[in-house]
Amino acid sequence: MKASKFFRFFILALAAVFIINQLVSSLYMPIKTETAVFYTANDGFKITGHIIRGETLVTSESDGVLHFVTPDGSRVAKNGIIANIYKNESASITVSQMDVLKAQIADIEDILSYNDIEAANLELINSRISNALSEVIHSSAGGNYGEMSEKCESLLSANNRKQVALGVVTGLSERLTSLKTELDSLTATLPAAVGSITAKESGYFVSKTDGYENALSTADLEKITPEFLAEVKPKETPKNVIGKIVSDYEWYVAATVPLNDSLKFKEGQELTLLTTVKSSPSLAVTLKRINLSETEETAVMIFVCSDMNSELATVRSGNMTVVSKEYNGLKIPKRALRVVDSQKGVFVQTGMQINFVPVEVVYRTDGYILCEKKNENGNYLKLYDKVVVKGKNLYDGKIVG
Repeated sequence: MKASKFFRFFILALAAVFIINQLVSSLYMPIKTETAVFYTANDGFKITGHIIRGETLVTSESDGVLHFVTPDGSRVAKNGIIANIYKNESASITVSQMDVLKAQIADIEDILSYNDIEAANLELINSRISNALSEVIHSSAGGNYGEMSEKCESLLSANNRKQVALGVVTGLSERLTSLKTELDSLTATLPAAVGSITAKESGYFVSKTDGYENALSTADLEKITPEFLAEVKPKETPKNVIGKIVSDYEWYVAATVPLNDSLKFKEGQELTLLTTVKSSPSLAVTLKRINLSETEETAVMIFVCSDMNSELATVRSGNMTVVSKEYNGLKIPKRALRVVDSQKGVFVQTGMQINFVPVEVVYRTDGYILCEKKNENGNYLKLYDKVVVKGKNLYDGKIVG
């Protein structure tokens, strides 16, 4: 009995020693490192940018039901059909059903076109599945539930392609025949459109308007002063407006800034705008105009940009950063920087050895610094080096346990 108690006590004591050792090891770290990574920083200042575009309102005088041929946010050619007009709602519903069937038919035909396992690129198919799954997760996490149906269809299609390539899924030919029969039946019952709405110019069709289409004009850039931007208000949109065409040529960003900030730049200067727009986080722009206020305390900087996409076509204003200069280098914590023999550098851990590496600082903040990344070999700071940010009695060549 005593032997049993002694054995249990010994085991508990051994466990306690192990736990204490682990705690001491985790809490007491004589050497702490962080990895050097490549990073881009910039000098600039924040603005609230107001978007000024060439926008043409699209109107409809018809009492019929509109069925949009051009999806919201999509490009349309000049004289291209934006919407067909039908007498009743049931015809529009029928067209929508036909569009779904046509997409399913095209997808199955595409799948069946390479159902030979020897010809199928399984690596490419797996990549498509992975990408489709990532888009589903991204749309869900971002709250873009309107995209979920399309993204899920893409994922299902990609998975079906793999199943067919592997010979697991059969019966697609019969499914294709059934879909075509259903499409033929709907086509036979569809009444002819009584009219259509076409685009007067090429650009992006956007179904929503905000009233600024005629309040902010690309023809009046010289009039856009700080006072103008402070007072501009949206105008009432006529009831017959069903959307607008956003020109895919040049468009503008106007922002009120302190006069001193505007004096750092000159008209014609090429700059970069950082935005919160997911599809265009960085825009290449040119400073078009600088319009002073009446008091000459502020100014409006107007930038011109030629990049356009469906997301940019719907944005009216947003937070942006005007970038005046970019810096690239290896990012490390500021506290890692040390001076040894009048030379700036950092200590780098390689295996069990600590070595001093000189660095050239190209950019600094209160929390981190950027060091020049050398392309040649030598005693330089390199990408993914373990830089010492905490340690005592450090010296070149020190051995650590």
